[in-house]
Amino acid sequence: MSRKTESKRFILSVVGRIFDPIGILGPFVIKLKCLLQDLWTLGVDWDSELPPKLRHKWQQWSSEAEGLTEIKIPRFYLGDVDQELSSVDIHCFSDASKSAYGTILYLRFVTCNNKIETSFICSKSRVAPLKSLTLPRLELTAALLSARLAKQVSSCLKFNANIYYWTDSLISYYWICGDSSAFKPYIKNRVQEIQLLSDPSQWGHCPGKDNPADLISRGTSAVKLAQNELWWHGPPWLKLAPDHWPNRQRDILDSELCSEELEYRSSVHVAVTQQRESLVDINRFSSLKKLLKVTAWVFRFVNNARIVKNQ
Repeated sequence: MSRKTESKRFILSVVGRIFDPIGILGPFVIKLKCLLQDLWTLGVDWDSELPPKLRHKWQQWSSEAEGLTEIKIPRFYLGDVDQELSSVDIHCFSDASKSAYGTILYLRFVTCNNKIETSFICSKSRVAPLKSLTLPRLELTAALLSARLAKQVSSCLKFNANIYYWTDSLISYYWICGDSSAFKPYIKNRVQEIQLLSDPSQWGHCPGKDNPADLISRGTSAVKLAQNELWWHGPPWLKLAPDHWPNRQRDILDSELCSEELEYRSSVHVAVTQQRESLVDINRFSSLKKLLKVTAWVFRFVNNARIVKNQ
C-alpha cells in the first residue's frame, strides 16, 4: 500500500487482497468497504485522484493497517481446556447502522468444574445497500444474516450446541416473535426465513452497549480492535449463568415501539353486491294505482311459481 497513486482502482485491488474468511478483522475492513461505496456514489473515475475528504479516510485506514500484525487468536476454539464439557452454546449477535450491518458468533462452553469460557467463532459484515432503507429494516436484514450464518456453522459442528440469537433492536425482536403475515412484504419475507432457520424462542433482546456486532456496523481502528475484549469474547455476562443474562422473553411496551415503523400490512375489505334488474319498469306507468296493481300481480305470479317448483 506504499503506492503513490491513490485511486478507486487501487483501493478496490486492496479490498480484493484482504483474505479474512472468518471475519476476524470485520470492524476494520468494513471501513474500507464503506469508503469504496462512497467512491461509487460520488461517481469518481477509476484512475482519478480521490476527493480530499475520502483521501484522508484512506490514508488513515492504510496507516492503521500496519497494526494488524499484532492481532492473534487461538486456532483451537476451546482454548487450552483439557476437561470434559457439560454444555456448549452458540451465541449470535446482530446489529446495523445506516452505513453497514453484520453479525458475530461466539462459542460458550462450560466445563464439568463449572468453568465458563467464550471464544470468537466468526463474523460476517455487509455494506448497507445504496437504496435507502429504514434502520429497523436494516436491523432485520442483519438478524437474517445472523440466522443464515448460524445455520452454516452449526451444520459443520461435530457436537450438539444450543443456539441463542441476540439483537438490540426492539422492533426487529417484535417482528421475529410475531406473525409474519401481519407485516408488509419486505418484513414478511425476511421474518418467514428467520422463523424457518430458527425458533422465535431462541431470540432475545440485549442492550446496545453489550452488542459486539455494533463494532461491525460502525467500524473501528485496528489498534482499538486488537484491545477490544467485547469483540474477542462477547459481553461479560456470557461468562455468567443464564439467570444473569438479559431477559430473553421480555414483554415489549407499546411506548417502546413506534407504530409507524412496525409496517403492518393494510387490510382492504371488498364487498361485492349483485345488481338485479327490476321486475317492473315504473316508467311505463302513468298512475300509481295501476303500478301497484301490476306489481302485486307480478309478486303473486313469482310466489305461485316458487310453490309449484317446490312441490
